[in-house]
Amino acid sequence: MNKYSSKAVKTAATVGMSLAMVLSNAAPVFAAAPTAVCDGTDDTAAKCKTIFYDLSKAIEKIGLEELNVESEATIDGTDDVRIIATIIVNKAGLEKHLTGSDYTTFRKWMDVVNIIATDTETGNDSKGMFSTAYFTSDANDTEKTGGLVNFYATQLAAGGEWNGSSLKDNASAAVKAYEKMTKWIEDGYYDRLDEKLSNRFDTVYNDLEEAASDYVVSDDKVTDLFVAAWTTVLEQDLDGKDKLDFGKNVDAFEKETKYTSGVTETINLSSKTDIKKRISDIKDAPNYYRVKNEDAVQDIIAQYEDLLDTITDLKDILKTNAYKAYTSTKVEEALTGDDSTVRSIVKKFTDSEDTEKKSASAWAKTLSNEQYEILKALKEDVLDEVYNFETKKVGNYYVDKSGWVDGFTGTSTLKTDLGADAYDIFFKLVDTKEGLFGIDVVMNHLTDFVDAWDAVTTDIEKLTPANIKASDKATLEAAEDAIYEMSNEKGKYINNLTKSQTKEIRKIQTKIDNLREAFDNLGVTNVAGWYDMGNGNWGYNNEDGTPAAYKWVASGSDWYMIKDGKMLRNTWLATDGGRWYYLDNAGKMVTNQSVDGCWINSYGVYMSPSYNG
Repeated sequence: MNKYSSKAVKTAATVGMSLAMVLSNAAPVFAAAPTAVCDGTDDTAAKCKTIFYDLSKAIEKIGLEELNVESEATIDGTDDVRIIATIIVNKAGLEKHLTGSDYTTFRKWMDVVNIIATDTETGNDSKGMFSTAYFTSDANDTEKTGGLVNFYATQLAAGGEWNGSSLKDNASAAVKAYEKMTKWIEDGYYDRLDEKLSNRFDTVYNDLEEAASDYVVSDDKVTDLFVAAWTTVLEQDLDGKDKLDFGKNVDAFEKETKYTSGVTETINLSSKTDIKKRISDIKDAPNYYRVKNEDAVQDIIAQYEDLLDTITDLKDILKTNAYKAYTSTKVEEALTGDDSTVRSIVKKFTDSEDTEKKSASAWAKTLSNEQYEILKALKEDVLDEVYNFETKKVGNYYVDKSGWVDGFTGTSTLKTDLGADAYDIFFKLVDTKEGLFGIDVVMNHLTDFVDAWDAVTTDIEKLTPANIKASDKATLEAAEDAIYEMSNEKGKYINNLTKSQTKEIRKIQTKIDNLREAFDNLGVTNVAGWYDMGNGNWGYNNEDGTPAAYKWVASGSDWYMIKDGKMLRNTWLATDGGRWYYLDNAGKMVTNQSVDGCWINSYGVYMSPSYNG
């Protein structure tokens, strides 16, 4: 016997009459033997309410929670078995005529009665544990009539072999029946049965437990077939097939999946609902209960769950800061200086009838550095998440192999927000030689523009005519190149400037001009080697014309030290090795003589014990 079969034996004296006997003796109410007067047919509201109030008084005294088929309490000689029977037989009429708080009370009664008479999942009277059919049947024929418990018993006995439509031929049904009865026990329904019903329940439950136990572990053949069937479905889902095709395995696979080859459509990988439905289909498949613990089966489910994780829903995109910035953050517009969102600015330019403005390169020249930062975030946090910008090189050219990522559900909305022409600019392959999309052209131009703006602002921020030196040559030239592109009417960044930047450019131009004048006064030349800087000073450039940063330079047998492109004179020089040298007025390293009382050897190294300056 199972662990639920140790219920104490109840005697007929304790129970009174069994529920079946009460009903079969046609005594549903409290009189000696009246027939049902509230069955939902020719009854009246008044009669049904009379029965309701009689039942209310009886149940109130016994207590609803104590109401079951084994109570010893009685009301006017009527035990609670009769109360349950009365509720069941008169259910239709009570349901029909009761209203308000009376109806609410009645529904509470049914919550108790349903555990025996009705399937709590479907509300079907014929599929309860024993059902109305059981209660109204002949007391001597209870083993073959009414209710799921009796139905299970009948099916278990059918044919004596595992054949036909019996549970012995349907392991899945046997297991589900066993699980359903187990749940009834766990939910406390079993404890509400009288002795006869509980004994009947025990017998069927034990038989189902034994039948189901033979199918707890699946055999290899069932597993292989199940995995093969659902792997085929998964592969065709991933390939985007319009119809499932099981080929020569159609008959075997149809039994495992309940699908018919060539009829059932594959799922939409962008639909969370479709993917969840597919997972449910797998778990509802006939043999799933036998193979559910197999790694291969769980792996198939895991792959569908991974697809769920990859779905980028439109609502997720709308929540990103990058998307909000594109649609709502106001920036100073290039050209006009008006404040507007990037989306509205983009739309205005792309709505223009001037087709030249609609090219990626032309459009890029109309955006500001503020807009660049917003577009950069939009590309990295939104577009790159929902669109695969991919190309393939064929010969000397690139072909477009891009497309929306599997699972993105907001294509049409995103296109609308970007604007039709802007969408073409972003996603069109505009340079087949370099493999660049429109968004790449825009980003590359704006990146260069931001670098140019830095060249005329932050990069020269600390430079002044008083501190500029030869090593600042490259920085100054980069600023000069950038200011040309921003101030000349044909400059490539002229239209990327906002109104405020255009005003700032005038001051920047003046600063760069002053830096150039000061730099030129340094006597810097592009000639490699020595050049005269005047007043006894000499400069030295590397072979590429750039000032030497720090190096010894030989001239004949003499040595000179160059620092920041200029020869050092009349100074002591300490090297990283801890040696001291002296450079005379001509810049030549001194040897074999005393300087400031300090002896310097033939190698130019100071040798005295100390040096006091």
